[in-house]
Amino acid sequence: MGQYYKLVNITKGEFIEPHSFNDGSKLLEFGTSRYGSMMGLSILLASGNGMGGGDLISDNDIVGSWAGDQIVIAGDYADAGLFVPDGVNLNLYDYARENYRDISGLVWEALLDDSYIYSVAEKMVKDDDLTDSCKDILVNFISVTNPK
Repeated sequence: MGQYYKLVNITKGEFIEPHSFNDGSKLLEFGTSRYGSMMGLSILLASGNGMGGGDLISDNDIVGSWAGDQIVIAGDYADAGLFVPDGVNLNLYDYARENYRDISGLVWEALLDDSYIYSVAEKMVKDDDLTDSCKDILVNFISVTNPK
C-alpha cells in the first residue's frame, strides 16, 4: 500500500489533505503535482502575497496564515509520540485526523479567487478528472462562485 501523508500545522491545529487537491496521498504523488497540495501549502506559507506579479490574486486571510508556524508532513507509518502532546500514543497523522481541523476547502476558496486557478479548476470539474474529495470541494465552489 505505502505510506499516506497529511500536511499538518501543529501550531494552529490544522491540516490539508492531498486527496482534497486531486493528489495521491503518498509523498511523491503529491510532492510533484502541479495544481495540488504543494500549491495549497505554498499559499498558506506565503509571506507578502499580493505585492508582485505572479502572486495569487486573493485577499483571503488564509493566504500566509501558516507563515512561521511549525509544519510537518505527517505520515501514517510515523512513530507514535512525535509532534503530539506528551502521553498521547498516536502518531501525528492519526492525532491530526482526530483532533485538528481540515482546512482544505478554505484553501481552495482562496485559490479560486484567482481567475487563472479558477479556470484550471473549472476544466478539472468539466473533465471529471478529480478524486472524490477534490470533487466534493470544487463542485460546490465552481457552481456557486465566480472568479474576481
